[in-house]
Amino acid sequence: MIQSQTAAVGGIAPALRGGAMSIRSLVLGTLLAACGGSQAEQPAAQTAKAAASDSGQACGEYARKLCMELGPRSDGCRSVLGVVAFMPPRACSAGLEEFASTQSRIADLRKACVAVAERVCAELGAESESCKAIRGDLPDIPPGHCAALLRDQDQLVAVLRQRESLTTPLADAHWNALTAGKPPGFGSADARVVVVQFSDFQCPFCAETAQTVRKLKEDYGARIRFVFRQFPLSFHPDARAAAQASLAAHDQGKFWEYHDLLFAHQDALGRESLIEHARKAGLDVVAFRSALDGSSTAERVEEDLKLGQAVEVQGTPTLFIDKQRIADPMDYEALSAVIDKLLSQTP
Repeated sequence: MIQSQTAAVGGIAPALRGGAMSIRSLVLGTLLAACGGSQAEQPAAQTAKAAASDSGQACGEYARKLCMELGPRSDGCRSVLGVVAFMPPRACSAGLEEFASTQSRIADLRKACVAVAERVCAELGAESESCKAIRGDLPDIPPGHCAALLRDQDQLVAVLRQRESLTTPLADAHWNALTAGKPPGFGSADARVVVVQFSDFQCPFCAETAQTVRKLKEDYGARIRFVFRQFPLSFHPDARAAAQASLAAHDQGKFWEYHDLLFAHQDALGRESLIEHARKAGLDVVAFRSALDGSSTAERVEEDLKLGQAVEVQGTPTLFIDKQRIADPMDYEALSAVIDKLLSQTP
């Protein structure tokens, strides 16, 4: 998905921007990546078994216990294999005898991670997805990385806060604004399920999503209301003119015909190409030129952009179903499942 130009926050923001993944997996991946760790799994039981075969039972038990303390997915656990392979059984036995001291040291290191988790839960709410995820994943954060995580906690909280805002259903005022007026769309005005899409005619992912929209139209028709909103991104030089042209086609009742031509010819969105597409779509070219050059279409595109910014649209395509932002607008099966569930609910 094409993202807007949102600045990355250290090593944290890149992992959190992906919408398709769950917050739980994102938090764990972010914490490890932000501190230079790894998510490669080396289960403690496998580590211990391998260590035991190489260095004796005492070293195998030492490796197992250390992995349980460090987290079976941590780099520390993985490095145990390399360490115990060179340790004499007597050293492993001594390590086991003094293991309480090791546990104490690890617990001290983990205090920094606990402090970060407490802050996340305090600021974002005990019932927030971020709080639940960080508490659940705390055992797998390498204790040696906790100090760095504490250092970067401001960045982590800021990105998680933004993430939480994107998973919260839209307020009634925002939703009503998105569905107001007579924007391009299809379906029944009084349909129980409303879908709103923000799109950019120069965005390749939006062209893929156009196939998903076509299938929604075929499968659901008047059972849903679909609303198309313009969101031409600033780094797509032809997107704004294409958006205005699509509204000029909408004014003549041929938005979808023109919509399909634009996405089928994303390499031809210059002014003359836009006019040629109008001819192919059977539009009144004189009226089309006038609308394309007039202020009305430009103002309506600007209004859509402001609507998108108000609901934190950060890239295209962005899609909402009944106030809820959808993680992957290109996943037709997931979209269909959400719509079917909503349609099956008692009014």
